[in-house]
Amino acid sequence: EPLTEEVQQAITDDITRIVSYDPRLAVGQVAVHQQDSGFLVEITLSYIPNNQTETLALNFNGANKTLTTN
Repeated sequence: EPLTEEVQQAITDDITRIVSYDPRLAVGQVAVHQQDSGFLVEITLSYIPNNQTETLALNFNGANKTLTTN
């Protein structure tokens, strides 16, 4: 499936919804990028209790059906 604007928005909405289940976390930004055989999702998360911010990078590879993190 091509990474259209609608698919990118659906991914962003799902991530935001899932993270909202944990009251200690807040989503700052979600960026979805097309790659050769999949896509990369970069999520900026804030840990509210101590105001710590981290960026999580998730690489989804459609060719071999794997997920890796950076």
